[in-house]
Amino acid sequence: MENVLIISSNKNAGEVLSEFMRESFHCNIRSAETAYQAKNIFDSNAPCELALIYAPLSDSSGTELAEYIIENTAANCIFITKAENAEKLRERAEKTGIIIIGRPFNKSTLYQLAKTIDIAMHRSWKLYEETVRLERKIDEIRMIDKAKFMLMQYRKMTEEEAHVYLEQYAMNNRRKKVIAASEIIDKINEQYL
Repeated sequence: MENVLIISSNKNAGEVLSEFMRESFHCNIRSAETAYQAKNIFDSNAPCELALIYAPLSDSSGTELAEYIIENTAANCIFITKAENAEKLRERAEKTGIIIIGRPFNKSTLYQLAKTIDIAMHRSWKLYEETVRLERKIDEIRMIDKAKFMLMQYRKMTEEEAHVYLEQYAMNNRRKKVIAASEIIDKINEQYL
C-alpha cells in the first residue's frame, strides 16, 4: 500500500492516524478534513489505495463519503465511528464493502485490518498482472495464426509451409515471431487487399 487518504475533522485523531499509518506501512499520506475535500482529491484522480474516515466529519456523517469511495474509486475504505454507530451501520457497510471499526479501538485492530487489505491488494495485483500477461500471449497467438491463415489463403501455402515461412521470416529479419506476423499481415494487406 503506497497511498493513503486520512479524512478526519478531528485534527488530533487525523494526526495520530497519519503517524500510525506512516510508521506501520511506510506509505504516502494525504489528509482531508471534510467530505468535500476528500471528494475533490478523488475527483483529481490522485492515487489512493486506502481511505480512513474518522467519523463524524464537519460537513457530513461520513457514511455517504465511504459509499462514494467504494462505488466510484478503486480505494478500500475503513470507516471509524462510535461503537453504537458502528453496530447500526454494520449491515449497510458490509453490503457495500466498507470496513467499519467502532471506537474505542486499539491500534493492533487497525493494523490487522490495514495489513489484510494490503495483502489482498498485492494478491489482486499479481492476479491482474498474470491476466494481462496471458491476454498479451493470447493476442500474440492470434496475430501469428492470422498471419498463417493469410499466407494459406492468399499465397496458397499449407499450414506447415505457412508456419515455416513465418519462422524463417522472423529469423532472417531478426524479429520476434509476433512482430514478423504483423509485418506479414501488413504486406499481404498491401498486396492483396
